[in-house]
Amino acid sequence: MSDSKSSYLQILKTTSLFGGVQFFTIIISIIRTKLIALFIGPAGIGIAALLNSTINIISGITGLGIETSAVKHISGGYQNDDLNSVSTKITIVKKIALFTGICGALLTIVLSSWLSQLTFGDSSHTFSFIFLSITLLLKQLSTGELVVLQGLRKMKLLAKANFYGNLFGLLFSIPLYYYY
Repeated sequence: MSDSKSSYLQILKTTSLFGGVQFFTIIISIIRTKLIALFIGPAGIGIAALLNSTINIISGITGLGIETSAVKHISGGYQNDDLNSVSTKITIVKKIALFTGICGALLTIVLSSWLSQLTFGDSSHTFSFIFLSITLLLKQLSTGELVVLQGLRKMKLLAKANFYGNLFGLLFSIPLYYYY
């Protein structure tokens, strides 16, 4: 019975932790949207949404589902205390994340004119897609790291990484929105 209570307590703590992080993520998202509206205007919100959704589609295609499959494999080896296997799997996940990130970035660069035409009806945003291609690489690399943390059950570090990633993303993007 004590083991069951401990398990429930751990689930409650983890849920509370991620609930708090999710709350701050929502606040950061609201601030980001408000700043986009303030600096770029309502049209900027629409452009940002179109760019984001296009980049997310490409990321989903080139990501190969690494965020779901890798957690299972790393966690399975970690649960069995097979550290050699876990180490090998982590190395593979990081290499796959780098490869998929590079593929996504290159695909976005190569298709940037077509993506601009498809998304906006003209090629005026070609350089926006080229500029955003680096985000695909960075997104896949960060996904690879988050997958490792989740697979190793480092939930506090995972929550901190999510929070600080969102916070620094906001702080980095504010000047870009202002000077855009």
